Amino acid sequence: MTRHFSVHALASGSSGNTTLVRAGEHAILIDAGIGLRLITSALAAHDLQLEDLSGIVLTHEHSDHIQSAHAISKRHGVPIVANPATLNALYRRCTDSPNIKLPTGDTWTIGDLDVETFSVPHDAVEPVGVNLMYRPSGHKASIITDAGHVTDTMRKAIRGANLLILEANHDVHRLNAGVYPGYLKARILSDRGHLSNEAAVALLCEHARTHGPHTAWLAHLSKENNTPKLALAYAKATVAVETGCPVVLDVAKRDKPSVSWTPGVKPLQLNLF
Repeated sequence: MTRHFSVHALASGSSGNTTLVRAGEHAILIDAGIGLRLITSALAAHDLQLEDLSGIVLTHEHSDHIQSAHAISKRHGVPIVANPATLNALYRRCTDSPNIKLPTGDTWTIGDLDVETFSVPHDAVEPVGVNLMYRPSGHKASIITDAGHVTDTMRKAIRGANLLILEANHDVHRLNAGVYPGYLKARILSDRGHLSNEAAVALLCEHARTHGPHTAWLAHLSKENNTPKLALAYAKATVAVETGCPVVLDVAKRDKPSVSWTPGVKPLQLNLF
């Protein structure tokens, strides 16, 4: 493996979430919420196999984040890294694969990469966001999906992030006018539900004002209540008008590998609508 730091969106949405992180000699997944064949195929495109992984970091126990985690861990000896509450919810009676307990707020170090978690508000047992800090270059990537609202903990955690992967799950008007039953709309809109386009972009603007130029991916978009074109157009217009900061914006696609980020490398424009 080459010695560099890169982040690759393999899938992002309610049907499954998986992010590949390469750091020096190591490769890890953040969540493994898509099928095993899809993960295997996506890794092969990066000249990786499942057994090459150094760990799977889980943000929480919902199925769209853990679908293949236990199978990969059990078959290939890849440790699952999560806080004790999430591990308990994942395993229940399944204790036949390796794991590493990472209490929320602590850091797991693998090679030159520091993986730090922080609390986010969502209707899971103990959901977290993830910071990825590559020590040789000082670059940082932050991941927040499945968060009902923006907290001061989240604001503090993402300070200095060169890449921000941030949930923009729904357009509020589209959700309210849509076909979802009332209880599901209420769950999504609650303080422990999902971030809207407006909430996500407000945090992006805050980050742009304090950090300056960076890259941001809108993630975990709803198939029914949002579109990549809608979310990206709103984000680009708002960030440009309110901050004037040259933020590189893109969307992590719901059902296939899409955007990649390597510090100092100009990103490919994959999302053409």
